[in-house]
Amino acid sequence: MTTPDQLVPMIIPTVMIPLTIVSVAISVVASFIAGLFGIQLKLEGPRKLLELLLKPKILVTAFVLNILILGGFHGIKWWKNYPKLLSTIEREMNSRTKVSGHKYTNVETNQSHFYTRSESVSLISDVEQKWKIETGAGAFRSAIVSNGRVFSGNKLGVISELDIQTGELLRTFYTGTMVSPRITIWNNYLYVGEGTHDTHHARVYRFNLKSGKLEGHYQTLGHTEGQAIIATYASENTLFVVSGSDGLHAVDPVTMKPKWHYNSGHMDAAVVADSNGLVYLGTGREKGDDSKNKTYAAAIDFKTGEEKWKIELPASSWMRPVIVKEDVCYITGEIYFPSKRGHIVCLNKLTGEHTAGIHTTEPLVSTPKALDGSILYTSMKGKVCRFDISARRNMWCFNSKIEGTSFAGAAFDERTNSVVYPSINKGLFVLNANNGKVIFHWNPKDDEGEWKDTYADVTIKDGLWLVSDYSGNIRALKAKTSPKTSANK
Repeated sequence: MTTPDQLVPMIIPTVMIPLTIVSVAISVVASFIAGLFGIQLKLEGPRKLLELLLKPKILVTAFVLNILILGGFHGIKWWKNYPKLLSTIEREMNSRTKVSGHKYTNVETNQSHFYTRSESVSLISDVEQKWKIETGAGAFRSAIVSNGRVFSGNKLGVISELDIQTGELLRTFYTGTMVSPRITIWNNYLYVGEGTHDTHHARVYRFNLKSGKLEGHYQTLGHTEGQAIIATYASENTLFVVSGSDGLHAVDPVTMKPKWHYNSGHMDAAVVADSNGLVYLGTGREKGDDSKNKTYAAAIDFKTGEEKWKIELPASSWMRPVIVKEDVCYITGEIYFPSKRGHIVCLNKLTGEHTAGIHTTEPLVSTPKALDGSILYTSMKGKVCRFDISARRNMWCFNSKIEGTSFAGAAFDERTNSVVYPSINKGLFVLNANNGKVIFHWNPKDDEGEWKDTYADVTIKDGLWLVSDYSGNIRALKAKTSPKTSANK
C-alpha cells in the first residue's frame, strides 16, 4: 500500500521528469540535426520548461493528478476483485430457483477420509465412461454426492446439481464468483464459498435445497476458497469459514451469525475438528511475501477460539490437515514461490509435539487422505506416495511423470482396495494400495472427450468415479473388475 509520505516524491518521477526528458531529448536531436547544417540552437527551451514545471501551481496540479490516477487504478482493482453484488445474485437466482422434493443426506466434511484397506485387490479389466457432460466452465475442486445427487461448482460461479446415474442437469445455483472450494451439504442446506487469492470481502452462501433459494450468507474481509466445514462438539454445531488473510471465522450454520474469530496468518486450508473439542488449522505465505515467511499449525478451542498450541511449519499449509489416530498431520509446499521441497509434519493432537515427518523434493499442495495408520499424498509434479506414520517412511511411491503442475490428490476405493489418481494431462491411474503398482491406466478415446486440465480429486460414490476438470467436463466412470487377487500382487 502507498502511504501519503511516499506519494509526494512520486510527482516528479511520474509527471515532471518524463516531460523534461522528452523535451531534452527533442532538443538534443534538434541540435544534432541543426549542427549538420552548421546551425547552433540555444538550450533555453528545456530550462524554461523545467522552471515552469517547478512552479507551485504546477506541483499541486501534478499531485492531484497523481492522486486521481492512483486512486482510479486501485479503485478498478478493488472492484474487479470484489464479489458479485448480493442484489445481482438474488436477481439471477430468481430465474434459476427450482423447488425439490428430494431427500438430501449430509455430506461428511469434518475429517479427510478415514479408510480401512482390505487384504486383497481387485483386478480392473476396463474403465467405462458412463456419462460426460459439459457445464460451461471448469471446476477446480471435486464434486460431492448427496443421496444420488452430484453437486459441482465452476469458475463462473455456477453450481450444477446432477443425477448421478444419468448425468442429467436438474438445476443450478449461482454465486457469480468462482466456486473454488468444495461444497458442503448439511440439514438440506448447501454451503459454499468463493474466490481466488486476490478476491476480498468474499462470502459463504447458504442455499435451501428444498426451495432452491438463497437463504443467508456470511461475509469476510478475505477470500473463502477453503471449504467451509460444519462440525459438532458437545451438541453445538459450528460452521468454520477460512478467509485468507482474514483468518478463521466460527459461524452459526443456521443464523449465519459470527461466534468468534481467530487469525494467525493466511488461511486457505479447511480446518478439521476432533472429539476433544479442538480445531486444527494451518497457514500459508501471502502472495508476494518475501519476508514474513513464517507459517504455522495450530490447535484452538472449538467453543471459544482460544489458542491451545501453535507450532511453526517448514512451509505453507495450503490443504487441510488430516487426523490419523493420535496425530494431526500437515502437508506443506509453496505455490507462489519457487521451491523444490515439501513436507509431511505429524504432531500430537493434544500437545503439538512433533511425532513423525518426511521431507520431499517437490511441494505438496493436494489434500492428504488417511488410510489405516498411513497417509496418501501427492506432489505438484504427479508423484503419489503412501507414508507410514509409525515407521516414518514411505511404503511406496509412484511417479506419473506429468507435464505441468498438479493440485489433485489421490482417492482410495474401498471396493477395489485401489488408489485412484487423476493426473493433470495423462489420464487416470489406478494403483494397488499395498505396493503402488499400476493396476490400470485409463485415457479416454477420441469419442469420449479429451482428458486435460484436471486439478480435482476423484469422488468415489455409488460404485462410480466422478471426475471434474478445468475445461468444463464432469465424467462418471465405472471400473470393470475381475476376481480379487492377493494383497501384494
